[in-house]
Amino acid sequence: MQGYSIKVKISDCKDTLLYLNHYFERGIINDDTARRNPDGYFIFEGKTKLDEGLYYISSDSKKRYIDFFITGNQDISFEYDGAGRVKGITTSDSIENRNYFKFLAYLQSNADLKNQALNDSVQYLLNHTDLNNPFIKQIHDKPGKSLSLNEKYIKACISPAVYQHYYLNQKRDAIQAPFGIFLDHFFDNFDFSDARLINTPVFTQRLDEFIDTVSAIPGLSMKAEVDRLIALSAAGKRTHEFVAWHLISRFKTYYFLPEYEELYVHIVKDFLENGKIAWYYPIVRERELAQASKFESILIGKTAKNLEIPDTAGIFQSLYSVKARYTLLLFWASTCSHCRDEMPSFIKFYKDFHKEYDLEIFAVSTDTSIVRWKSYVHRHQLPWTNVFGRKGLQSYFHLYNIQSTPSIFLLDDKKTILAKYLKLEEFGEKIRKRELGNRK
Repeated sequence: MQGYSIKVKISDCKDTLLYLNHYFERGIINDDTARRNPDGYFIFEGKTKLDEGLYYISSDSKKRYIDFFITGNQDISFEYDGAGRVKGITTSDSIENRNYFKFLAYLQSNADLKNQALNDSVQYLLNHTDLNNPFIKQIHDKPGKSLSLNEKYIKACISPAVYQHYYLNQKRDAIQAPFGIFLDHFFDNFDFSDARLINTPVFTQRLDEFIDTVSAIPGLSMKAEVDRLIALSAAGKRTHEFVAWHLISRFKTYYFLPEYEELYVHIVKDFLENGKIAWYYPIVRERELAQASKFESILIGKTAKNLEIPDTAGIFQSLYSVKARYTLLLFWASTCSHCRDEMPSFIKFYKDFHKEYDLEIFAVSTDTSIVRWKSYVHRHQLPWTNVFGRKGLQSYFHLYNIQSTPSIFLLDDKKTILAKYLKLEEFGEKIRKRELGNRK
């Protein structure tokens, strides 16, 4: 068969329309719809094969019926009693699903679960796949090359927490061998060579859990761990591409965390731009390269780009002309309620640090109304350099990748970026610690 045919009958289903969906990332993608025929069947059909992975049937009312696998033979038939009991499901022409349902039935036979429906076997497996279960232990110990897709999925659902005995007695204030052991074993149950696992919910969940774990260990090099994850994923070309794509998406989303921003630039520039890893979505290549270049230019340690912008008198002021040991580069707007709420704190910060630490503030307004901006500056007597960003000779938006206000950068006397995206008190701590270090 060239395409797919999935025939479903649900005995107590009141719906006349059902949906076929597959898992991707932490969401779902709708693939097809089917109406009930006179015989009570819903038939999903297409001339092109579906991507292999884990699928489920849902209704207009968002009810989930059953998860199942689509693999090589895409001529599948189900009869399902709709009560969430695995014993009510029969299949034909799908060894993959017969084995998967057999596994679910085994789990459901547990005395504690006899009355539990498994409409959402995904969440159940992620929460209950335990090595203490003999069936799961058998799959865990089975040679990887002999595993079917459903077995690979079940094995991947085994939480890395089964290795917690390596590190539970350790403190999180230092990196010790057991932490390394835990991270080294994090993906033991993963088959990165099988790209079909991408279309299961466990794939991205484990990737995110790994990043969360690495982020929580003080002093650990996230770059080294991310590089190791990328190297592991190279077991399969498609998984290699997907892991890189997922990581840049996550790190770009949380760009305001300096280490994440650096990792985003690192993956794009060191892996994707030079072709070490192909693009999972080639259509986004130019967009991501442009975005990575913006991020790269404002990484901590880089020299801030100059800005030449007119002040309230229409006189152009240059960021590079500010002569101070520290410069707080502030992007704000008088229409931004958060900026207005914070303005008394900025004024106090300026008074506390201006003379004692030789600090100046170069405040770039992102307002659209020059009249409103001038009125606010004069009314509140803001005591630093105030400029109107939209009249500048350079685009502050592109040079500093301003996504929201207030956005704050701390610069030294050479206009090197020392810190950014912090709270005011954190900038103050940075300055004090730096000065204390300089005196030693």
